[in-house]
Amino acid sequence: MASNFHVQKPYVLTTLPRPLDPSTGRYVVGEVYGTTEGSRKRKRSEVTVGVDGEAVNIYDVSSARLVTSYPIPPQSSFTCPPTSLRRRIPGSKDVARYTYIATKDPALTLTLFKDIVESSGKTTSSTKTTSLPATSPVVYLATRLAPTPKGDALSPTGGGDLLVVRESGEILGLDSESLQQKWKTSPAILHQDLAYEAKAEFKLEACISARASEVIDGIFKGNRDALSSIASELRDNADPELLLAVSSMPSDGQRLRHLHLLGPIPHSQTLAHSSRGLIQLHVVPIVASSVSPDSKSQYRVDVRSGTLSELSNGTLTVYDLTANIPKVLSQIQVDDATSFVRLSKSSVLTSTPSLLNVYNPQFRSMQSSVTIDPDSQTETDSPKSPGCALVGYFSRLQLAIGISESSLLAIQLEAPKSRTNKRRAEGLLIDSIGRGIPETKRAATESKKRAAAFSTFSTYLPGSMLGDYLEAWTEDVQRADTLLESDSIEKFEALLAEKFGLSVRAAKLTNGVKHTEKTADQPLSLPEWEWPEDRSAYPRVDRRWIIYSISRAFQWNTDNAGDSTIPRLVCSLPFTNVVSYLADAGHLTVSNVKSALREQLSGVDNVDYVVADELITRLAELDPTLELLTCYISGTTLGSVELVTAVRTIMRSLELVQDPTQPPPKMLTSTAAEGTENGDIGMELDHLEEEVFKAESILNGNMGVRGSGLSVAFAKLGNCPATSMIKALRTTLKPEEILSLVYLLRVELVKGAWTSRYLDTTDFEEDAELDAPPDGIIKLLADLLSRCVDSIGPGGWLLNDALLAGDDSGDFIASLKLEVSAALEGLEEAVYLKGVVSEAVRYCEAAQKAEIKQRFDLAKPISLQVKELGSEALPLGLKIKGKIEKTKVVSGGEIVQRSTREKGHLRSQQVGPYSLERIAI
Repeated sequence: MASNFHVQKPYVLTTLPRPLDPSTGRYVVGEVYGTTEGSRKRKRSEVTVGVDGEAVNIYDVSSARLVTSYPIPPQSSFTCPPTSLRRRIPGSKDVARYTYIATKDPALTLTLFKDIVESSGKTTSSTKTTSLPATSPVVYLATRLAPTPKGDALSPTGGGDLLVVRESGEILGLDSESLQQKWKTSPAILHQDLAYEAKAEFKLEACISARASEVIDGIFKGNRDALSSIASELRDNADPELLLAVSSMPSDGQRLRHLHLLGPIPHSQTLAHSSRGLIQLHVVPIVASSVSPDSKSQYRVDVRSGTLSELSNGTLTVYDLTANIPKVLSQIQVDDATSFVRLSKSSVLTSTPSLLNVYNPQFRSMQSSVTIDPDSQTETDSPKSPGCALVGYFSRLQLAIGISESSLLAIQLEAPKSRTNKRRAEGLLIDSIGRGIPETKRAATESKKRAAAFSTFSTYLPGSMLGDYLEAWTEDVQRADTLLESDSIEKFEALLAEKFGLSVRAAKLTNGVKHTEKTADQPLSLPEWEWPEDRSAYPRVDRRWIIYSISRAFQWNTDNAGDSTIPRLVCSLPFTNVVSYLADAGHLTVSNVKSALREQLSGVDNVDYVVADELITRLAELDPTLELLTCYISGTTLGSVELVTAVRTIMRSLELVQDPTQPPPKMLTSTAAEGTENGDIGMELDHLEEEVFKAESILNGNMGVRGSGLSVAFAKLGNCPATSMIKALRTTLKPEEILSLVYLLRVELVKGAWTSRYLDTTDFEEDAELDAPPDGIIKLLADLLSRCVDSIGPGGWLLNDALLAGDDSGDFIASLKLEVSAALEGLEEAVYLKGVVSEAVRYCEAAQKAEIKQRFDLAKPISLQVKELGSEALPLGLKIKGKIEKTKVVSGGEIVQRSTREKGHLRSQQVGPYSLERIAI
């Protein structure tokens, strides 16, 4: 069966007396609680109905009868719903009923109606009245019983507090018997943490009291540390009552609301129990569903589920209070709805002038609907009835209570028929299919205004393309383009340095002359930027300036006509600080280049691979020493494709692999013609000049730059996923280049002495200042070698060896045999080493666990004396001695202490025969 509620037609429970002035008079409905000795307050199936100018009546809902009635003066009007408490007097069978009301006539008055019903049926009634300053009306009344020393809810001598909450936020604590003021909480307690200036119009809209245990389990998900301010109360096994209040105040044409949680002041912070008040334990803002400050809302707080329901301007909103800041769980449009009550976690009953509807807010569906029967109203009702105002719901009776004109209506709700002792989940999606309600479309301008009003980041983020920032951005871009077109590179770089947060030094003087123009023999002398010492010290920059600088520093050449020798990516600003900054600061990523050249790269296939290849090639051409490329590798977050391409470029510069772009060297011969001999000689001289320049850079120490670049690239490749690296190796490098990379890694293994025997004499023993490589290097090299082998595959490996061997198949078989022999030898060495150290490793692990256990048990370790020096590191047999307990269990379950003699006997049993150990107790 469907798991939802079915609402039946309402019927008249009883007829209420009309207010003295029907035009202004109204009904207010409160709850009735009951308690006995040693128990908490529980909600009774009764309601208190206050009628302006008439009386306050208490009705029993289950039997539809009037329990009692208390008249009030004709000029009095209720300011809030009354509250009533029925309690059994300890030590007797007498029952006392306390009913509290707050009226205005026109002064604010609090009245207590007390009835004591004896076991014989005799009733004794009394009334007490007190006045309050007419500064702010009372919005909520609640009783807080005095706890017993054991933490019970009812004191043997009675007593307790009456909480009087006023609209201004002032909370009074009155004695529940004499109505004398015991303590007072200032409104500043509620709005002291609010960062708004409109505190003069601060007011409370709704209040509810709940037990601390329910608040912790519901709102704070069982986290008792959330209410650390009343930890002393909770440790005493007490369960104090807390007050939840919803406040609002206007600000800039909007209504700002907050949820406050107040609790009793701990005993440690007060001198006397009678002077205890309330302190604010928790306050959070509530996202406003309505921007109108004049809109009125109705609230229902369910502490156990941690939700807050609000009905405002025909919109029903459910908030989740368990989050750090309440968030909207669901929001549905219920047009013409005047009131609502919460039935369960997934069902809400709403009333309109003519209908009663049951909604599922989570899935925005209507579960049931019924019309309000005109026969249920009295004959004197006007034709234009306002409908039924829902005032409460009794889950045990499955009955909702409402007021329509002068009638108290009862709405019977039929529970799901599938309910048993073990209830199934309610509010399933299958029960809402086909019952959805239409969604209203809001105006786009209104939604934008709401987003701009309640978005915190709308005024702090500089990335918004609205307002003054767009105008300033456009002016700066136009000024930068003008400087670039007029070839004012110095001013252009000064502008970008300002946007990047860097300072600029003046240009260096040469012979007293400042070079600001480019000549044929000397390049343009640009001012130097002050680079930070640490790469992490670069200031944060707006990404739009990064994209702009990349779009001006690089251009995409589309006129290559398929010629691979013509570069696709062209650097428009070579030898400038802009390119150096982009590479060193880590902004020259493939994604940023694609964003900067989006229109030009629209038709390029495999754009990531092409852009990475071209970018790294251009950086290597800009700086032949590869210092710029090394900075790019170390400062940029790169993927597998970029790293593999960078490794290939560095290997080509070291001539570890053949560069296809460089032709092989030509020998000078005398058989060439005179017309071409001079040209060939000139080309050879240029080539030799480049080789000499490279040799000089290597001799000057730039070989270390290439080595550090390879080291950083290898370290980052080790952190890349194996699948992406293998794919990048297959798509980027040729098989012979992968083999060269394998040989390079093998050379690193030999240099690090990872392939030498432990007993062999190495360079580390000859040179004491030379440190051994870290242990993590072997794992990195092994991972890279494994991925290289996986990328080329065993078939490609054997095929490449066969091609290198040529026709001499004997050499190929011999080399293959040597490779297999080397692998088997390595496996044999690993197995032998495992056999040598496995027992020692197992013993060390067990000893470490035993030591940790002894530390936690606070047991004194037993010392052992041995004859042979150094034998204490690994004892004979590699066995861990068990711990001798200080106590033992004898017959009858008695725990006694072990004697020293017994401890020595047990320890001697743990020592093997012919042992070198001497027992010392």
